[in-house]
Amino acid sequence: MHSALAGALAIVTGLYAGLFYAADTVSERDYSAIKDPQLRVGYCMASNTYNPDKYVFAETTVRSPDLTLYSVVMPHALGGVITEQKRAALLALRERDELRVRALRLSFRLADYCGFRAVDWPPGTTPLDVSVKWLQHDSTFLFYVERVRGEPDAADRTYRTLAQSSSGGAKF
Repeated sequence: MHSALAGALAIVTGLYAGLFYAADTVSERDYSAIKDPQLRVGYCMASNTYNPDKYVFAETTVRSPDLTLYSVVMPHALGGVITEQKRAALLALRERDELRVRALRLSFRLADYCGFRAVDWPPGTTPLDVSVKWLQHDSTFLFYVERVRGEPDAADRTYRTLAQSSSGGAKF
């Protein structure tokens, strides 16, 4: 009885090992067939970007550094009494900066894996630029971009309110 159970367990273990080996083999992509090195690296980076990372890239794309927004929101938020709205705007700006750093780290990690440094790029091209450029054709990324655009953060809301008040609209 025990030997039959041990044999069945060995068979199941062997099947699982074979399944995991096959899954690993199939999941390994060979990019060497792509002759253009920029295309090869870009495709590698896009195909190795997972959904949580796509969301981070979408957020940093929609809420990229905007000096106009910073120059309007920061002086207002730091001037006078700090209200909950002002505190929320400052926290939103801080979160934007942290997301940008996270997106840069993710893109550099992908770049190292995909051989970004071995390819000649136009001056000023960063791994984040390449990631976002290639993700522009990804439906999941585009869905996340639209979702983020539809949910403005406190910095966006404060900026809009201040823009309305400067044009004669509501006061903040």
